[in-house]
This record gives sequence, C-alpha cells and structure tokens, in this order.
Amino acid sequence: MTTRHGITMRSRLGLAALVLFLLPVDAAAQAIIESRGAAELGVALRRLGTTKRVLMIAAHPDDENTALIAELALGDGADVAYLSLTRGEGGQNLIGPELQEGLGLIRTEELLAARRLDGARQYFTRAYDYGFSKSADEAFTQWPRDSLLADVVEVVRHYRPDIIVSVFSGTDADGHGQHQAAGIMSREAFTAAADAAQFPAQLARGLRPHAAAYLFQALYRPPADPPLRVATGDYDALFGRSRFQIAMESRSRHRSQDMGMAQPLGPQSTSLRVLAGNYPSGAQSLFAGLDTTLSQHAQRAGAPAGVLGHLLRYEDIVEAIGLALNLFVRPAPAPRPDDAVRALDAALALLDDERFVLLRTRTADERKQAADVLLLHAGVIVDVIADTPTPVPGTSFELTVTVWNGGPADVVLNDITPQLPHGWHYTADRSAVMVRLAPSSITTHTFHVSVPETAV
Repeated sequence: MTTRHGITMRSRLGLAALVLFLLPVDAAAQAIIESRGAAELGVALRRLGTTKRVLMIAAHPDDENTALIAELALGDGADVAYLSLTRGEGGQNLIGPELQEGLGLIRTEELLAARRLDGARQYFTRAYDYGFSKSADEAFTQWPRDSLLADVVEVVRHYRPDIIVSVFSGTDADGHGQHQAAGIMSREAFTAAADAAQFPAQLARGLRPHAAAYLFQALYRPPADPPLRVATGDYDALFGRSRFQIAMESRSRHRSQDMGMAQPLGPQSTSLRVLAGNYPSGAQSLFAGLDTTLSQHAQRAGAPAGVLGHLLRYEDIVEAIGLALNLFVRPAPAPRPDDAVRALDAALALLDDERFVLLRTRTADERKQAADVLLLHAGVIVDVIADTPTPVPGTSFELTVTVWNGGPADVVLNDITPQLPHGWHYTADRSAVMVRLAPSSITTHTFHVSVPETAV
C-alpha cells in the first residue's frame, strides 16, 4: 500500500502498525526526561529563559549523534529534536523474532526510550526502511522524492528550529543510500521550508514558512582541526557524570541493534562543519549570531516597548530563580568541605585513648562521609575495573584505577592505592603518590594484585 503522498509501505501492516505510521507529525514530539527530583528541576531551570532550538536529521534509529543531542538538551537547555526518516524496519533484530513492521515498532520504542534519557523530542517521516541500498538514486526509487521532502519540510515548519544538523553529507561518503538520501533531504528541506511556494497545502493547514539560520553536519570522522567543536564530556554535577556518558546510556537503549556502549570518563567532543547559512567566521558556539532569548527576539521583531519591558523583567526573574534554586551555587564565602575533613582529622588525632573507642569509631565513620562529600563537591570521579569478575585463590589479576577531575580547580591526590583484603598484595605500574590533576584531566594507574592460596 502507499500513503496519500506515495511513501512506500508494506501491505502486511497490522492495525497497530498502521495507526503508528500514519500518526500526525507531532504525535511523538513531546520531550520527557526520566530524571526526577533535583536533576529534573536542574534541567528545567536550564531550559528556562532560552529559545535555542535544534533539529537533527538522519535516516534510521541509531543514526543520531546522541552526544550532541544530550549536550544541547541537558547541558545548554536547548529544545532539541531528532527526525528519523524511517523506523528501522529493514534491519536485524538481536533481541527477538520480530522483523519489518514489528521491528519498526520495537525500534520506535527504543528511540523514545533513548530520548527520555537525553532530553530530546522524536519525529519521523512515513518512509519505510526497505533494507540496504547502494545509492541515493536507488533510495529515491522506493521513496518518492517530493513526498519525502514534503514530510521533512512539514517537520521543519512545525518545529521551527534555529539550527538544522544533518548527520550525513548527502554524498557517496555516507555509504548506505538511505544515509545519502537523508543528507540530501536535509539540504533541500533547509531551503524549501522557507519558500512559501513549496508545499502550499501545508500553509493551508496553518503551518508557516520557516527559515532556519544554519545547516550543520555533525562529523563522525572529524578532521584534525574541525571548523567547530562542541565539548560533550565535561563533568555535570547535576547528574554526577558527563552528558556524553548519559548519551552512551541513551545509545545503549537501541537493544535490537546491540548498541550497548561503554560510558568513558573524561573529555569528549563532537565536530561540525557549516553546510549553509551565514555562520560567523571563526565562531566557536553553535548559536553564534543568533537571538536566544525572548527579549532579543522582541527587539529584532520591533515589538512594543511594553512587551520588551515585560520580557526583560521575566528574564531577570528567571535568572534569580535559577540562582536561588540551583543546588550547586552557594553564597560566598561558604565553608569548604576540605575544611570539614581537616577538622575531623584533627579530632581523630586526639582520640587515641581507650576511653574514646566508640567516639573514635563514630568520628572515623563521619570522616568517610565527609570525604565522599569532598569528592562530590570537587567533581572527582573514581572508576575501578578488574580484568576478571571472579579472582581465584593462588592467581593474580590486573586492577585499573581511573581518576577524573571533572571540577573547575586543580586537585591533588595524595595517594592512589587499592584497599585489599588481608593477605592480598599488589605492585603498581608507577608511583601513585602526590598526583596533581588539572580540571578535566584523567590519571590511570594499573595494579597487579596477587591473591593468596588461603583466600576465601
């Protein structure tokens, strides 16, 4: 069967799949995040007062640059959406027997689950993933080009992004013909969505032409000196990890494609190049030269002075709310957690009398808790990995300890050594004493651990 615009579908669609594929363009577009409590409030505060809006376009579930999505949606507070031309019906299924339309349903839910982690919306066109194709020309024999472009333009006009990010270039370098077609659609929709002569039936339904300011391509294989680089691996105290790590967890939700991903510590980045738009030369912000607040939009639109005054007042209130409710902003001068640890150390030094055994125990326990707070406050993350899950008596194994300083200041690590059971021994690959870590840097140490024959 074909839809009213001619996008190829399979005749074996069941009722549930038929309803799913013919949903209106905004049916699955609500951004919902799983975080609750302080993290949910923190993301909501980041979104308050900014009008940044980005649409990413690619061909299939798992094509999206999840790291960039998470960085913009969770870090910058931008409104971000991913438009997948298909629902991935033509691929493999590593978790069950469902294929074609059934697999499309599964991958749709996987995409929605991923978006609940990385904070973006999700859109689709009605194009069907029929399997691998060698070229864009071949893809367009299955996807009527004007109908597919109409779908992409409709999403752009509905969502009205400031920026469009294409995952693919629209050339042979993209490999899969459907990837090439997605890159071509991104370029054509960037222009067509702004043209009132294109797809007038959409305007009759209430949509308006929309001109995004910039079209970028997110580069999976960036050059050594890319035109624009967006950091995605900075430590985020709101989540206790980086947005890149959240993105990798999000990507792992593509389970039918076996996309389980590691969540590495430390700096990461996404590189982009400009495909269209008057992006300022040498700028290093995705939103350089754009209006990103309501008051800026009001000034550009020539709104009445009263409107501008109300919007400026709103933005002042929002800033004050953010400062008042941000858990990670404290009035100065604030006591330092390391001062608390030092006070407990000084007390413990005086509690060596047998009369104070209980007090010393309680103080030592409190000191451990204070040290944990110190690490969290400083943004220090410690990751320990053994090369075997089950050490056996009389054998040895490697223990790798990675420490990441995700905070804004230098951190001095007096000692990095494993705490092992009695009788276990280790040798270190190098000295782990008095290590100074600059912000965003990592130190990794390997320990060769010997397990005694008597270990139980």
